[in-house]
Amino acid sequence: MNRIGYHPLFILVLFLAGWFPFTLYLLASNKQLINTPHLSVIPVILGGGIIWLLYGNWRTFHRGRQGGADLEQTRELLEVLLQHPTDAIAIMDAEGRIERINHAYAELTGYTEEMLLGKKQPHLHKKRSEDIQAMYTQVLQGSTASGCETWVHQNGSPLAVSYTLTPVFNQRGEVVRIIGCSRDLTERKRIEQELKASKANYRLITENMSDMIFVYQPSGNVLYASASHTKQLGYPIHELVAMKPDELAGLIHPDDLAMVAKVFTRDWEKCSGTTIVFRIRHQEGHWISIESRYNPILDEAGRLDSVMIVSRDVSEVMHTKELLRQTDKLSAIGQLAAGIAHEIRNPLTSLRGFVQLLQASLADPRYCEIMLAELDRINFIVSELLVLAKPKQMKFQDKKPTQIIYDVISLLESQANMNNVIFHDHLERSLPTISCDENQLKQVFINVCKNAIEALPEGGDIYVESSRLAASRIRISIRDTGKGIDPIRIPRLGEPFYTTKENGTGLGLMVSYRILEEHGGSLTIESEPEKGTTVHITLPV
Repeated sequence: MNRIGYHPLFILVLFLAGWFPFTLYLLASNKQLINTPHLSVIPVILGGGIIWLLYGNWRTFHRGRQGGADLEQTRELLEVLLQHPTDAIAIMDAEGRIERINHAYAELTGYTEEMLLGKKQPHLHKKRSEDIQAMYTQVLQGSTASGCETWVHQNGSPLAVSYTLTPVFNQRGEVVRIIGCSRDLTERKRIEQELKASKANYRLITENMSDMIFVYQPSGNVLYASASHTKQLGYPIHELVAMKPDELAGLIHPDDLAMVAKVFTRDWEKCSGTTIVFRIRHQEGHWISIESRYNPILDEAGRLDSVMIVSRDVSEVMHTKELLRQTDKLSAIGQLAAGIAHEIRNPLTSLRGFVQLLQASLADPRYCEIMLAELDRINFIVSELLVLAKPKQMKFQDKKPTQIIYDVISLLESQANMNNVIFHDHLERSLPTISCDENQLKQVFINVCKNAIEALPEGGDIYVESSRLAASRIRISIRDTGKGIDPIRIPRLGEPFYTTKENGTGLGLMVSYRILEEHGGSLTIESEPEKGTTVHITLPV
């Protein structure tokens, strides 16, 4: 226990750990100073380090000294050591009245020593009086108290400070003095507030941007995942963060997994950022294409700390690129079709003319009529081929869709019978009329029904049904009982030259898509292996 004299005139020595050897030398070289019972050296915690306090009865010390000059010199030295610390120091009696402060305390609070001597600390916040009193009670019971408070400067401005109150005991073990050490935290608090505001702004940006931000460590620990992951992928953030590496790998498309794994396992300390595009499974089960930029984050030593991934949904971009590729194919097909049509139509004109001349000279013109009909059919096919090069202008008229379908079934019934295929129609007679180009729409139904017939090489059934979806749309469904189509291949149906048939060209569905698009309709395909395929054609009323 530290015991200090009780006379009002005291000597205070405060110095940091770096001055400790000097004080030991001062004490060791002055045996009379060490042997005096009225002078003690005690440790005080200040600013996170130990500060030593030389504290004693000045008058007793004065009487024990032989030379006044040495006393004055020592007194000056002790005063320098008191005023040197940058922390604010105040010595108070047991009632909390100030007896001595250093320059740092005066600068911190704005009060001079003369203004504070014999008074309690006026800069303490009045609203905290109960807490302050409880703190002083704790110190008077012999314990050290520390914490952070907001003081009030002499000019009225707030001061954020950290403090430590240390009790000083007399020889009877009674607390007779309190030493308060304080440090200005205003600048630190300001920086903390700015940092907090900066973090809040960054979080506000990351939580509301459409790009997905994902940060992980080399160990696989996920540090951050932005809320946009839920918007784009459907997975809640807590589920995504809790996923193990093998679970995250299960979200990647099998065809892209090797590429993504290669990026994850690369030596980032020797590599810069990289960008890849891969497919990831949405929570609802479908695949979306995302573009991810991987950026390594290194520490000051150049070692990998973490990796930040910034991703965005590029499904629409990839779809647009695919459409552009198909457009390029269509352009090439159109040019080819135009050349073929021109080369075929020239001899067709000559053949038709000579057949007509031959017909006039024959007694039985039936064979010539058959030849002319076939030539007309060839000419019609060539005209259809030209649709790829230059779509002809549609002639829209109000027609009953039920009648158009019956005409198509009648046209294909002979081909169906030859393949042991039976048509079953369940058409609503009350369907409203639609505005359409009848011949073009017939071409769509012919293409779809012929595909259904060809999907039944051993015979089967084709069901044609109609329904009204809403006041403004109708749907025609054509379903076969064939072997079906692999679901992976369905998205590519309609591409030029992509077909599931051995001798197909892939042009029939492509033309059908275009015709329906010009009618404001759509075509969707549903298929189940070994159960058949259903084509839904939707048209506006």
